Amino acid sequence: MSDASTETTTPAPAANITFTFQEQATASIALYSMSLLCIILGGIRSARYVKRMISKKKLIEGSITVREAKKFPITASCVLFGLYLFFKPDGKAWLMSLGGTYLPSQYSLMINKTLGTSESNATTSFGSGIFKKIGSYLPEHIVEFFPEMPELKKEYFMKFLLYMICFQGCVALANLLKPVFSKILRLLPIGDHWPRFNAPYFVSWKKGKKEMDSDDVEDAPKKDTEYLLKIDFDTHDLIALFFCLSVGISHVMQRHWITNNIIGIAFSIYGIEYLHLSSFKAGSFLLAGLFVYDVFWVFATDVMTSVAKGIDAPILLQFPQDIFINGWKDAKKHSMLGLGDIVIPGVFIALLRRFDLRVIDKAEHKNTKSR
Repeated sequence: MSDASTETTTPAPAANITFTFQEQATASIALYSMSLLCIILGGIRSARYVKRMISKKKLIEGSITVREAKKFPITASCVLFGLYLFFKPDGKAWLMSLGGTYLPSQYSLMINKTLGTSESNATTSFGSGIFKKIGSYLPEHIVEFFPEMPELKKEYFMKFLLYMICFQGCVALANLLKPVFSKILRLLPIGDHWPRFNAPYFVSWKKGKKEMDSDDVEDAPKKDTEYLLKIDFDTHDLIALFFCLSVGISHVMQRHWITNNIIGIAFSIYGIEYLHLSSFKAGSFLLAGLFVYDVFWVFATDVMTSVAKGIDAPILLQFPQDIFINGWKDAKKHSMLGLGDIVIPGVFIALLRRFDLRVIDKAEHKNTKSR
């Protein structure tokens, strides 16, 4: 009787889906073509951006120095491992077992209570233990509002992460398509009126380095103030963003691979354009460190794979291998390429291209003088 019940409840082994060489080659060629497109366009735009900043005599805020390049793999590893613990189904229990092994019992018990993890209540929502800990130090009339607060669950965090990444992707896409929108808007026969008139805006958050009245911060000398936030945009930026938001909304609703690639390509080109290596040495350190980072986290552990599967957001390029079977609309089995594998080499290639352009400009200037 027990044998019969076992046979009825045992799931059938999943069928191995194999793809032809044509299907695999098509997906690979498509991914490599998209990555090359991102690197070429990003390198061209990077040279224009640096030349524009030099002409305006402004510093490039996204410049990566040797010191930052050395620290980046360590910082990225800490963030990646933290996300791994968050997305791992039994991450909290695993962390507590690790703490119980290497930490004294009183400290592991204290961390256990703070995180809200216990053997009797394994389904405690994320952060409830922290709320209880904070509530013990707050007045009762404030603690009464705690039950009305939403629970901190992974689902909410995942939605917030998806919305944030999609919005940033739409901003990057609007930045790329702004010249197209500007050209169309300039053709409107409405004179110097909105939306043809491109009004500039500047939003800033300024902080004083020493005590002064709040109304004196605006006119204070540069040595006594610093900018915490600076955002400059214009009317055409807002119009381009308004239309590009449709791509982000479509991806949030449908999670289709085409909208994923549109946002991913925009991210890649935008990153290659605005991330700037300060020197060849900084680029060498960055590539060497991230090579070790990739080898360890991808091949030695399941951390990178777990995080990539856990984050349902456009952080990679996709192309379906079953596109000839199920069509472009219903394809589900994808080949993937992470955006980091495009942006990091692309930033280094953009540095080499800027160096080549500088050498050519110097040679042309020298030939002009000799004539």
